[in-house]
Amino acid sequence: MPDAASAKTKKKSVIGAKDLAGVFPALFTPLKDDDPSRLRNSIDYAKAKSIIDDLVEAGVDGLVPVGTTGQSPTVSQQQHLDFIKFTVDYVDGRIPVIAGAGSNCTRESVDMIQSILKDVGDLACLCVTGYYNNPPQEGLIRHYETLGRETGARIIIYNVPGRTSSYLEPAALGRLARNPNIIGLKQSVDFKSPGKMREDTREVIRLSSGEDFSVISGEDDSLFSVLDLGGRGIITATGNIPEAARAFLAIMKAFRAGDKAGAEGMQAALDPLIKAVFCRKNPVPLADFFDSPLFLPLVPVLETRDGEAAHAEILRLIETAAPSLAKYRKGRQ
Repeated sequence: MPDAASAKTKKKSVIGAKDLAGVFPALFTPLKDDDPSRLRNSIDYAKAKSIIDDLVEAGVDGLVPVGTTGQSPTVSQQQHLDFIKFTVDYVDGRIPVIAGAGSNCTRESVDMIQSILKDVGDLACLCVTGYYNNPPQEGLIRHYETLGRETGARIIIYNVPGRTSSYLEPAALGRLARNPNIIGLKQSVDFKSPGKMREDTREVIRLSSGEDFSVISGEDDSLFSVLDLGGRGIITATGNIPEAARAFLAIMKAFRAGDKAGAEGMQAALDPLIKAVFCRKNPVPLADFFDSPLFLPLVPVLETRDGEAAHAEILRLIETAAPSLAKYRKGRQ
């Protein structure tokens, strides 16, 4: 039986920007149906093992447990830490793991990262911009600088104004890219369409080109677009579905081989699965795909407006486009 120190050295995460490239599913956290009130459900670790094994077999480049897709706003603090530890232990060095560790309170995020480093091991951490309190640009810069300085962790910025109403501008990101503890950006804006967000993303990639800093997509319909702008990969919700993960990997392979038309076509072919995964706020549809409860205030697809049609489409896609998920719905409709 290895001691704790040797076990920790075996754990694998991204070390720098060169490792933050490829396809990283934002791991869904499945729950047991053991609390009808949907307040204190247990994590379904057996199902989580199956999800992880299927994704490792698909060839993904890493996993990101307990981000938004992993129900980070609603799992308990202990569940948050436990699920990251479980993921690292179960993956057992097969692929890198990046920990979700964001908060709109700098102190709280520092404490979470320090707990991860102490109890789980040396992991890079994905940290969201300040939601609800909406810090100014200087406050956001100091937030990320403090996370790196106080913890020593490798930090990946998560810029997702659609959820946070908090947006890091290119000048701030260019400054943060020079910080040795900050190794990348998950950019979740519409850089697929012409306009400010596309030009901002292009500018961030230009400003950070000489640094140890990687820009990846947080938009599942835009892996091709971020690669075309000079980015390096994706953190993806749809990528929890093994068939989608393989398709994202095929896009990466085609683009790297110079087949842009093929990569763009494969991106378009993923639209039905992506639209289904985002037909309600993520991770509500993924809970339907994996037949899992959700913590309130999230509710199942069937309990939403026009939920029966959305649920029927998810079942159709499981049958036609994601047959690997049929095992989670045996005897269920």
